Amino acid sequence: MPKETDMKTVMRFTLAVLTIGALLGMSGCTDLSSRNTLIVNSVNGGNSYLSDLINVIDPLNPFVPVDQVKVQFGNIRNGGGDPIKAGAPFSEIVVTGYRVTYDDGIFSPVVGGLNCRVESGSTNEVTILLSDSGEKGALVGMSGTVTTIARIHFTGYNYINGYNNGDAVYADAALSVQVGDFGDK
Repeated sequence: MPKETDMKTVMRFTLAVLTIGALLGMSGCTDLSSRNTLIVNSVNGGNSYLSDLINVIDPLNPFVPVDQVKVQFGNIRNGGGDPIKAGAPFSEIVVTGYRVTYDDGIFSPVVGGLNCRVESGSTNEVTILLSDSGEKGALVGMSGTVTTIARIHFTGYNYINGYNNGDAVYADAALSVQVGDFGDK
């Protein structure tokens, strides 16, 4: 007949093994887990943006300029290390959209779609709209300038293997924007 202490030790050991197995099963990577992180390297080259309300260089043809900026994305591997080989599953991130909001609400939120692929360890660049030109036109004649922050939220997913999307990814950025009639020269 086994000793009671030996049975307790065996039971504790069995319980510990089962607990570790359960923890390993619940955590860790799945076949759809993200291997990369989407980052925003720069918006408008790292510079503030001047949103001119009206362009009158040609007085016979004034127009409301479109507010658009270049955004550079990066794709870095989770946990560091070398980039994932191009073409391998999880080697790309696909950026599918964005939303721009303004801290002071000078413009309504702008939502746009994108289709930008960023290889692991690489960068890619897109151009996005910052505001609705119709709303800008309503501000023509505004005296002075308004300085605000545009908050930009990008969304996408880890591209797995051509037919299946992995984990959702996102990145946020901010851009200082000054709105006014800057006089065209």
